[in-house]
Amino acid sequence: MEGYYNIETLMVILSAIGTLLAFGWIVIARHYKSNNEQKLLKLENEHRDELFKLKTEQEKDKKDWESSIEKEKENLELELDKKKNVPLIQESKTVYVKYLHIKNPKDGPVYSRYNDRLEEEIDVFSEYHYYRFNKYNIKNNSIKLTDRSSGIVDQNILYPWKKLTFTDLPSKNLKGFISQNVDDSDCYFSATTYYNGFTEGNEDIGMKMEMDTLEARIIVDFSSIIGLKKLFTKEPDAYKFELDGGKTKLLGLEKISEGVYHLAKYNLKKDESLLVDFHVDWNYLEK
Repeated sequence: MEGYYNIETLMVILSAIGTLLAFGWIVIARHYKSNNEQKLLKLENEHRDELFKLKTEQEKDKKDWESSIEKEKENLELELDKKKNVPLIQESKTVYVKYLHIKNPKDGPVYSRYNDRLEEEIDVFSEYHYYRFNKYNIKNNSIKLTDRSSGIVDQNILYPWKKLTFTDLPSKNLKGFISQNVDDSDCYFSATTYYNGFTEGNEDIGMKMEMDTLEARIIVDFSSIIGLKKLFTKEPDAYKFELDGGKTKLLGLEKISEGVYHLAKYNLKKDESLLVDFHVDWNYLEK
């Protein structure tokens, strides 16, 4: 019996030891699993950051490469233009003039505003916007965009975008004249506001050819002026100023609608100009 109990006791002890070992292995396995999962998660996060960084760098490199290719393409186009010695032609020039206010100065201003360029307050009697679009056959060109008026001009070059630059202070302070050079583009677009330039004795609007021009077009729009039907004493006249200074009256000035006129001419020479002259009843404006 004693031997039997010893064997039974031994079995119990061994069973207990086995249970403890099994439990220990489970605890150890869970511990290592937890540690490994944490290490794995840490590694994934580290690699995720590296992967994101790598993708970001690749995207930046791609954009830089595309920008470099585009710039190189533009330079090659300019070089090809020079090598081909293609004659520079203004394929088309379009001017759209929108009149907003016309008032006789004797009756006081429409409103007053501060002019940033001149750094002074101005009284506005008349106001119109002058939009100009030039299209050339090649990019290898340089032109001068000039706006002049008996009043005040505010020129803005919108394409290619260019801030106004002045070589000296006196040129910046000229009220009725702004001239800017722009280059290396086959298209130019500018928007100029004219203040107090439409007065008695200055009732015309025109456009000058910067280069030999295949097609020139001007649209003049008075449709926003109050009392438009009584504004003019008669319909406007159109003229072309020749290189020799001569003035030729033109046919073909089209009245699109009340107060809106359109003129198109073709094959004009550099420095030739088109002009539309209006006949305003200033006595009516005084009423």
